[in-house]
Amino acid sequence: MRFHAAPLRTAAIVAAVFVATRVVYRVVFGGASGGGILLLDLPSIPLAGPFAHVSLFGPVTTGGLWNAAVSALPFAAVILAFGVLSAVVDMRRLFVRGSTRGPLRAISRSLVIAWSTAPALAHAVRRVRRAAALRGERGAAALLVPVFEQTIERALGLAASMEVRGFASTHPAVADATVPLVAMTDVALGHARDRAEILNSLTLTLDAGTLTVLTGPTGSGKSSLLRSIDGLFQHFDGGHQRGRITVAGIDRASTPPRDTATVVGSVAQNVRIGFAAETVREEIGFAHAVRGLPAVVVAERVAEVARSLGIEGLLDRDITALSTGEATLVAIAAAVSGRPALLLVDEPLAELDDAARDTVCRTLDALAHEHGLAVVVAEHHSAPLAPFADRWLTLDGGRAIGSAQPPEPALVEGAAPPTNGAARHPLAELRGLTVSHGAAAIVRDARLGLGTGELVALAGRNGAGKSSLLLAMAMPAAAGHVFVRGDDVATLPARARRSHVALVPERVDELFFHTTVAAECLRADRVDRPDRPTVETFAALLGGDLDLEALLLQHPRDLSAGQQLCLALAIQLAPAPALLLVDEPSRGLDERSRALVGAALRTAAGSGDRAVLIATHDADFARRYTGRTLTLAGGSLDDGTRSPAEVTR
Repeated sequence: MRFHAAPLRTAAIVAAVFVATRVVYRVVFGGASGGGILLLDLPSIPLAGPFAHVSLFGPVTTGGLWNAAVSALPFAAVILAFGVLSAVVDMRRLFVRGSTRGPLRAISRSLVIAWSTAPALAHAVRRVRRAAALRGERGAAALLVPVFEQTIERALGLAASMEVRGFASTHPAVADATVPLVAMTDVALGHARDRAEILNSLTLTLDAGTLTVLTGPTGSGKSSLLRSIDGLFQHFDGGHQRGRITVAGIDRASTPPRDTATVVGSVAQNVRIGFAAETVREEIGFAHAVRGLPAVVVAERVAEVARSLGIEGLLDRDITALSTGEATLVAIAAAVSGRPALLLVDEPLAELDDAARDTVCRTLDALAHEHGLAVVVAEHHSAPLAPFADRWLTLDGGRAIGSAQPPEPALVEGAAPPTNGAARHPLAELRGLTVSHGAAAIVRDARLGLGTGELVALAGRNGAGKSSLLLAMAMPAAAGHVFVRGDDVATLPARARRSHVALVPERVDELFFHTTVAAECLRADRVDRPDRPTVETFAALLGGDLDLEALLLQHPRDLSAGQQLCLALAIQLAPAPALLLVDEPSRGLDERSRALVGAALRTAAGSGDRAVLIATHDADFARRYTGRTLTLAGGSLDDGTRSPAEVTR
């Protein structure tokens, strides 16, 4: 028996909202009369036409309000009772058990996904409200589209994660150990909505005990290739396959991912949206639980995989409290806990600092060369994998080029870093800023100055507090002061604050509130009334030859990662902020997109009376595009007087 206060707290809020809604409903439709003291004598307004039997408003009395509230109490009591039950019983575990046996299997399977997705709705609302404040949006209506999209994203990510871990499998496929682990013969992959194929004429085999690295520019098909091997591309994404793909002799086109979960383990790009449990222990054991294994066997398997990956100390941690590096290791542990022969990992290094990257790389090396798995890793930032990789596959133009050596990086020169002007002309200053999470101070007494035209990097390990510091600068609510153009940002009203400081968060899509790029730009123009139309700023940040009209008709989330970042920059530049903050701008980008984003940041820093501060793990990106690097470590911020080449993280 365990007690979790969160479900009960949520149920209490929902019950209270239900009672309040019932009272408001009674007041609006027909008034709330029923004895007692007359509070409001509102006129009764009859409706016309088919609603002639309905009247709006009317007298409101204390007795009428009481009767309305009492009528809602039975329903509120049911909501509270369910909250109490959820607080002491793990309902998700009950649904998981029900999904493997019994007459209500189909309903239980749906409830597992719905129950795990429900918390995402609350998280989405919080994230979107913060993004709305960062963007200057007002009103609840603006939140509907992003909240809905983020909730659907979580539901789809969770469903895909559960599918590849064997959830609801009824006919597990039997592997053939006498054939190659993966065999692809003249394979082409594409989507029904597209005429062009993503990959074509692809023939390859993968054997046990090897580590293969997939490289290639954004959109080259790395993720699609991985998802075609685990089956999500064909059976979940709606993609179509030509040619033949077999996994341990099992035909991929006719076998859904859930039936090959004992053969294939898969780790998606965004590991957090695929987590299905509350604790690390439960997450690693989830695949065994859905197969109905005895609890003692599940516990043994969890302990075994945690020991082999060196994460025993994380087993009792809440899944939401993990750092990015820890979350990646837990996702890998969950994928290999079922002892698959093949492990597919998509962009595991994108969000990690150097130490976490080294840990993940060594873990993948051990799984391939000590435990005998065939490991396939898709990665833009592939240099850390070079000492461990047996084979490289570079995807470009729909084809794959194999090599025993890593491909030569296609470096694109960045603009020359600006000079340090902070000491002479401070445009923005931190004076003794302290940022805390609860009782713990993450950043203590931070002090720095930023000058006009500067582009400065903020480095530090995962969990050092970089994102928290940027958020505290954009929305000051901490001890200390943030001064921009001589004004204390905390004392400014919301609209004036946006003309001083603006933040582009790590997940840039959180800033997107509309369904086309054109609508996003027009909304920024209406909210901030910039001197230059936002669409022109967007085009200037993109640079080069492009079909702007076609881009404007696209959904913002359908843009490439680099283009999404440029759109977010254009939106946040609309109020002409003197200080622009950008969190992890090079995350998950190929070399060409990194050059695009680096040039866009230089353009932003060089236009107007402005300084730009970016938080990044990417030392090479900071070295090529910024003038100096600040280092955040142990809660302290250095003075930033060293060049990026002199900073050791």
